[in-house]
Amino acid sequence: MSGTSLPGAADQAAWTVADAATRRLAEATVETLRTRETVERLARRYVNIGNAQRAGHLFEVRHALSFNQNAIRAGASVRAVVTEWAEGGSQTAAADLWLVDRGRLVGQAQAKLMDGVPGTAHGLARPHYEGMTRLVAGDRVAAVDSLLERRLTLSPEGVRFADYADAHAHLSDRLTHGNVTSDPVDLADAHRSALDPARWARGEAVRTAGREAAAAAGSAAAVGGLVTGAVSAAGQLARVRAGETSAAAAALTAAASAAQGAARSGSVAGLGSVIRTAARAGRLPAVLGGGDLAFATAGAAYAVAEAGVALARGRIDAGEFASRSAQATLQTGLGWACGAVAQTVIPVPVVGALVGGLVGQAAGTLITQGLQAAVVAVRGTGDPGAELLERELLTASLATGLLGTATSALGPRTYASAVVLPALETARNHLTGPDPATALSALSTLTATESGRPVFLTPEEFDVWMSDEAAPLTLDPNW
Repeated sequence: MSGTSLPGAADQAAWTVADAATRRLAEATVETLRTRETVERLARRYVNIGNAQRAGHLFEVRHALSFNQNAIRAGASVRAVVTEWAEGGSQTAAADLWLVDRGRLVGQAQAKLMDGVPGTAHGLARPHYEGMTRLVAGDRVAAVDSLLERRLTLSPEGVRFADYADAHAHLSDRLTHGNVTSDPVDLADAHRSALDPARWARGEAVRTAGREAAAAAGSAAAVGGLVTGAVSAAGQLARVRAGETSAAAAALTAAASAAQGAARSGSVAGLGSVIRTAARAGRLPAVLGGGDLAFATAGAAYAVAEAGVALARGRIDAGEFASRSAQATLQTGLGWACGAVAQTVIPVPVVGALVGGLVGQAAGTLITQGLQAAVVAVRGTGDPGAELLERELLTASLATGLLGTATSALGPRTYASAVVLPALETARNHLTGPDPATALSALSTLTATESGRPVFLTPEEFDVWMSDEAAPLTLDPNW
């Protein structure tokens, strides 16, 4: 495995560097994708109102998003929440935005996106906004500030003097808490984005993901070579193991071992960040051969089927079948497993075990699917190799199930055990149904929906798991 791992403590160093460079950017990408879903809801709710009003609602969301992105990049725990879209939120709450730090309310803001300066100043100076940040367009803040200041030259005994004083004291074109601020939004820009909110949200997702991918590429420049080395190592290892066990079992366990080595080398941290973005677009990154996820997954199964037919007809031996199968399935398996496991709060050995187990199951599913196709191709032809393929098919199916059981035991209270593993089990179960090809689309769907999500949602969940004496910390996919 020298082609896929680094010596000694360099393993930990490679992982740490790549993870530190991408973790916050990955979180910023996830935040942007969540906001995109909110904007889609906003567009549906306000489709039949004027653009100026819709821009006002989107103005709030834009400030919340930029504040949260900046907070994530700064490592701050405070987050902005648009009250309308919060769980149990209201469209008529006095505050349009909350600033929340670990569940504690630390600030409120009222947003006014209006063209007229007098109307803006008057609207901000209402008693029930007292103490709140008054958020206005970036190119209107100076004029509104000037008008409020002139109002304060009048008699302190005048009507609403205190309200104007409070509005002036809290006027801003950005949300602020500590050293974190949102980005100002000009009036014309707000109106343009409101013409097609969904398009604006897509653009934000692309920009954020682009920054993330660039950082991942910069911090893991050797990831392509590491993955190539892992795939090559898997083929070599499978060829050797085929002389010791079933060719199908050799292929899936070799893929699992190579994936575990790739995790130890740190390639998962960099690759997972790129995969997260690529999966949302339905495509694999170039380092894994590129292409549409569904076609890439089907292509891996087809490669196994092709090798299976060649094995049955004596054109290749068991070692060559195992090698081809391991290499074909490892590329696709890494595609979703790295995305599902990368950016976690768990230590490298555990990540490696999980990646190895997950890739082993994905490889087993693809090998089983490929062998099913190969059996169909040679059955009834009188080819003596058909019986060999049926034995390999049974072995692959059983080995995949056993590896699934072993991997499930790794993290009894993790996101992987609660969501990722059941989804993978569903894909495996399709292999025994009336339409086994459904397993392929299930695997590609799993990549697109679960890539980049953490195995543990919080450090506290990891602490609970670590304190469980019954929870194992290692998995040998080779039994």
